[in-house]
Formats: sequence, C-alpha cells, structure tokens
Amino acid sequence: MVATEPKISLSLDAADTTIMHRVGMTGLYMTLKRLEKQYPSSRQRGGHISWFLTADTIELFWEGSDFVALSWLIKESFQLDDTGLIHLTGLDNHAIDLRQKIHIHEGICAVFLRHNKFYQAGEVVNTELTVEEKKVEYRYKSLTWYAHQTFAEKLCDTDTQQLRRDYVQITSWLYLGGIVRHARTQNTTKLEEKPEYALTLLFVPVVCHYCLFHILSEDLKEKKPHRYLVVIPEIQDFEDASQRRWGLQQLETKQLHISSLEEASLLYYSLDDVYTEGSYYQACQVWLYEKMNQASHQRTLMRVEEIKIDKNTLITYQQAQKYFQPNYQRVKPKQIFITVNPIRSLIADNLVKGNHWWSNFWEKLVIEDSKGCLFNQLFTNREGFIIMAENSEEDKQYLIFIKVFQQAMKGNFAKIYAKTEEGKEAPIKKRFERLRAELNTCYDELSFQEYLSDFLVRGGINKYFNQHQEEIALLIKKSSWQELRVWALLAIASYKAKGKTTNKDNSLSPNNQQLEDVNDESEEE
Repeated sequence: MVATEPKISLSLDAADTTIMHRVGMTGLYMTLKRLEKQYPSSRQRGGHISWFLTADTIELFWEGSDFVALSWLIKESFQLDDTGLIHLTGLDNHAIDLRQKIHIHEGICAVFLRHNKFYQAGEVVNTELTVEEKKVEYRYKSLTWYAHQTFAEKLCDTDTQQLRRDYVQITSWLYLGGIVRHARTQNTTKLEEKPEYALTLLFVPVVCHYCLFHILSEDLKEKKPHRYLVVIPEIQDFEDASQRRWGLQQLETKQLHISSLEEASLLYYSLDDVYTEGSYYQACQVWLYEKMNQASHQRTLMRVEEIKIDKNTLITYQQAQKYFQPNYQRVKPKQIFITVNPIRSLIADNLVKGNHWWSNFWEKLVIEDSKGCLFNQLFTNREGFIIMAENSEEDKQYLIFIKVFQQAMKGNFAKIYAKTEEGKEAPIKKRFERLRAELNTCYDELSFQEYLSDFLVRGGINKYFNQHQEEIALLIKKSSWQELRVWALLAIASYKAKGKTTNKDNSLSPNNQQLEDVNDESEEE
C-alpha cells in the first residue's frame, strides 16, 4: 500500500536550515527531476519511491523498508562512469563534454572528498581531449567508490532497516567546514544532523560551481597545486536555481579560471536575463580551498566571502564579459596553458563592493603592480574601456577627457615618428612606459594639474581641447584629481599608435600566463 503521508518533508522556509541545507535541497530537487525522466513510473523505482515537488518544498513517499527506498535513490543519484569519473544524475550530463566532466570530478574530489577515508582511488587514467581542434593528452585520478554512494547505511538503523530517529554524525566531505583534524579527536569535531538533513547535504555538490583560482603575482614557472573556489548560492526558488545551474554547463572550461572571489560569484549568475525581470537580488558565499604547503595532502578552507548582487552590478559585469578579452588558451600535446584576464576580476571586485567599475585601477595597476604585468593587460582590453564608458551615462563625460589626452599623445608621437630614420621602428613602446612613469609622479592635486598642463602643452595644438574647453574645465572642476588620473591611465592604455603594436590582437599578454595541468594534481598525493 502506498504511503499517504510523506516519509520526508523538506522546505526552504524551515527555520532550522542553513544556506548549505537549502543548496542540498536544490540538488535533491534537480536529481529527482532527472530521475522522473529516467524512471517515469514509481513501479520502476526501489521501494516504489515517489515525490511531490513545488518551488519551495519536497515530499518523499515510499513503501516498505526505508533502506530499500533510500539506497535506490542514493545509488541512482551518485554514480561513477566507466572511466572512473564522478557522475551526478542531477546534472545534465549529456550537455557536459569530457573536459568539463574532469573539471567537476576534480573539484568534488578536492573539496568534498579530501580525506582518503571517503573515497577509494582507482588508476590514473590517460585520456585524450579535443581542444580547439587539437588533441591533448590528459591525466586524472579515477575513483572506484566514494562515500555518497553508500550513505544509506548511515541513515538507516541496521536492525530495523528504518530511517534513524537520532542524529547522524557527518564530516567535511559532506558538510563544508566540518573537518576531522585528528583521528583521536574525530568524535568531538564531527557535526550532527537530522537524518533528513544529512540526506539533503549529500546533494550539495550538485549545485556548487567549481572555479580554479589564480594568484597573478606568483612565479608561474613553479608548479602549484590547484586552488579551488566553490560558489554556494542562496536559494530562493528550487526551479529557478535548477535552471540556472543547468544553464551554467554552457560555460567553456577556460572561463572557469579567474583571479578573484568576487568574479566567481558574478560568473555563477552571469547567464541570468536580468533585463526582463523587475527587481533582482541574489546572494551567495564563495569558499577558497587551497593547500597550506607543498607537503600537505588536503586542501583547507582558507577564506569565505559573503557576496550580494543587485541588478546593476550584474548588468555591468555582463557588459565586461562581452566587451573585454576572454581568457585565452594555448594548447600543447600534454598541457593546456590558460591566460587569465585579470581586468574582469578587478572590475568584479569593484562592482561587488558597490564602487565604480574602474575605481581601484590606480591602486591595482600601478601601486601594487610593481612588475607592470597587469598594466600590460590594459592594451589588449583597450576597446572594452571605451565601450564601457560609452554605455554609462555617468562615465560618458570622461570620454571627452580621454579624447583630449589622446590628441596630446598623438602630437607627442608625431614628433617621435618625425625623428625616426626611414626603415627603422619608432620607439613607441618606450614612450608608453615614459608616459606611465610621468603619471606616477603625481601625488596630489597640484602635482597632477602641473603634469596635465605640461603634457597638453608638449602635445602641441589640440583642436579637440579648443572645441570643448567648457566641458573640460567643468569636468576638471567637479572631478577629483584621483579620478582623472585613472582616466589618464586608461587614455594611455586605450590609445592605438600607428604601426606595429606590442601585443597580439586576440590574446592576452603572455606575462600573465596561467597553467592548467591535470598531471600536477594526479601525482601530488
């Protein structure tokens, strides 16, 4: 006889839930939606398990043994494919290519299966990927078992085969942050959950998004273990959250390499159509996992950011994605080199903090950029700066300043071209470096005004300045000198000198080349 009362009831509005519980519920919802298509009739399912789903509730029904029903559900939800890769039924696996499957597999292993107590490693698998129509050899560590697959044994009483009525102890592979520090203290460091909540927490990995985090200042010649950013969204509606997570499978793997926690959060919501919605508000957490040192076998939670996103923030980030250079990848027989565009991450950082998209450029691109690596990235993003300013009513005024500044640059460069002997290349690159160095000497309003006046005079006759004297005067009067200094920097970066450029047209500067190498990961442990 089919049960008329639900065996398990879950609600987004329950007072005793956390963000992790709500994410787990969403992962369960996504999985049940997929299982409905694979097994349309409850007669095809263990314990004749069935469910009733709404936008904010989940109810599970079944007959007979709780263990039979739950073990079927868990077995169908958490699988391994023929090559030892984790296969989550809740994701649209037909829409995921092999490279992204490996990315998800390694992300889950790095974050949720950190302790070897919770998985059994198989062989290191050599496979071949097709990246940009080139063949690449790839290596990853396969699994033969992971703890999610047999968790029904923890949920049910051994003698009665019924759902336990007491609390279930869980550890870090199931609930982020609950870490077994040492075998002698594992009983005191475990967390306790109701059985139904322990079940939902199994499904957290389905909804999380895994990004690889790069520190741009580190020595790229030295191999580093991957740092993972995990985005954990605040859930408002099961169906909306499910569609968003399924949609994220459209992203190319190279897009999942970033250099800020803020961009990881915005990337998670980047495909939302905010133009068709009225009010828009999202919140999430971003967790950074990395190894504390080379000898460490497990990644540790190093940082947590709580991030809130409104409509204007996401729209501006979507524009940055559209108009600035994407990540660039170079393919070699056994490696894929990913060059991360840090400018988008700088913009994301500003947006999340409620600042102008360009507000901290001077600090990041000049003061903290001692080697000039980030400044070099400005040249390949030059068109993006102009388009972003054109699309913003607040920033359009600075386009006049850029035009005046670049007219003066044109006059300075004309003198250099005139002095260059025929057949030789004009030293324009050195001139760019000198312009930046001169701008660096401005430390207060007076020094900046003296620099700007001198620079415009050296540029010769500036027709554009003469035509817009009133607008320029008003802009200088109402704008802080620090803001104008940033736009002077962007004017230098967005200027296109005639002749050869110093950077490739469709790639980012090689100075910031980042390496994604699965072989590093498979040989660490």
